[in-house]
Amino acid sequence: MLTIAVVDDEERIRLGLGKLIRDAGEPYRVVGTFASGQELLDRMHELQPDLVITDVKMPQMNGLQLMARVRELASGAKIAVLSGYNDFEYARTAMRQGAVEYLLKPVNIKELHQLLANVLEMVQKERSERRLESDDLVSFLLGPGENRVPEHLFEEVCARLDRQPLFRGYYAILLLQASSEVTPAGLEHLTAEWGEERRIVGCIDGRRAVILPVRPIEHAGIARERSVMLLQQLPAGTAAKAGISGVFSGSQWLPQAYEEALRSLEQAWYSRERRVSGAQGDGQGARRQPEERYRLVRLLDKQLFPALHGGDYARLPDLAGAWLDEVAPLAPGWAELKEACAAIAAHGSEELEHRGISKDEVEWPHDPGRFEDWRAFAAALKGAVEKLAGLLEQVKTEHRAVETVKAYIQQHFTEELELQHLADLVYLTPSYLSKLFKTETGETITDYIISERIALAKRLLKEDRGLKTYKVGERVGYPDPAYFTKVFKKMTGKTPKEYRDFVR
Repeated sequence: MLTIAVVDDEERIRLGLGKLIRDAGEPYRVVGTFASGQELLDRMHELQPDLVITDVKMPQMNGLQLMARVRELASGAKIAVLSGYNDFEYARTAMRQGAVEYLLKPVNIKELHQLLANVLEMVQKERSERRLESDDLVSFLLGPGENRVPEHLFEEVCARLDRQPLFRGYYAILLLQASSEVTPAGLEHLTAEWGEERRIVGCIDGRRAVILPVRPIEHAGIARERSVMLLQQLPAGTAAKAGISGVFSGSQWLPQAYEEALRSLEQAWYSRERRVSGAQGDGQGARRQPEERYRLVRLLDKQLFPALHGGDYARLPDLAGAWLDEVAPLAPGWAELKEACAAIAAHGSEELEHRGISKDEVEWPHDPGRFEDWRAFAAALKGAVEKLAGLLEQVKTEHRAVETVKAYIQQHFTEELELQHLADLVYLTPSYLSKLFKTETGETITDYIISERIALAKRLLKEDRGLKTYKVGERVGYPDPAYFTKVFKKMTGKTPKEYRDFVR
């Protein structure tokens, strides 16, 4: 991820550039757009952007002065400058003073994308080098996604780690998830008897990994025994789960050991009590075959999705509960659950937007691993489905109310219709009915009544030429001929007589 700040005193340029950067793809994130260098400096410590793109010619503080101030803050941010053709000497000076690149206005999208790619590569390389210099090499080997050590540095990291006795011998990984914060100091104390070689590593979502040595004279189950003892020592009321990897030797196996421990933790997560789950065999026990990847979504396709898109909203909570009951014995991993949740959220959001409701009205539990256990996750998911069903049912009910009022108007529009009477028909207040009707149909109730009356008037004028125009007005609810003529002309652009002559 490359974080970027944009500085330009022209609002059109800075907002446009921000949009171009956001459109360039996920690796790039605009953390702020600023009208002056001082605005950026005021938030520099908070935002810590990787790249600052600044206009070179601005009032009060120009781009060159901003570069100097950024350096004074000891920020490692890269600077790229924007300049017009008339300001090119500023850009050349900026390049001599350390700017990574300059862009001419108007900005060329291809050149912007190339700049972003170049700076991202530079920043990633610097980050990797800093990681090599840190003491937390293990964390980087175990880190997920973008935090993991790049492949070209993997061997160098392992070479450094393998100098340590822990990785020259045998080890296992214990991955701990607890409801209350378990500090590194607390873990150090609780695992003191495991030997000085053990390592405690912070992981995502509050989980902690303990790399514990397994001596040749110890049996293979020692890691599990120690894990059980650790859970027993945690404070009362702490809901804790732990996953154990198999036994490995050599730091190059750390990522695999971590994955095994994670799969084991996912299995322990299904238990209500404190539990330790160990890797099965070579760690494949908790993994699913490729053909099973979409099995949870296929279960959703049987009943829940058809009910959702068929408008059977009242059944959604029960169907979600039945689906959860089917899923629990399968004990799928978090990635598989996450995929199924994403599918439910996508289908639900589509239905909400189709009904004119913001998808943000429902908060979906996208990441199972953030929940204490399966039951907490299942309750959150079912709660989200209940919220979805409630919103959709409300819209469905409101739609029926509008259709009822429209049908009544179509039968009685020649009469004097009172808003209160119409509201009483559907058990709504007059003000709410008026607002709902306008939202659903795009016109007010009064306009709808008028349109129905004029539609009938036009039909009578065309089909019954012997009927006097004032009689037509009376039949459609306008006993006053002058008022009828006024309304008819407003709606059609012609008087009743002119309209009859026109359609003759």
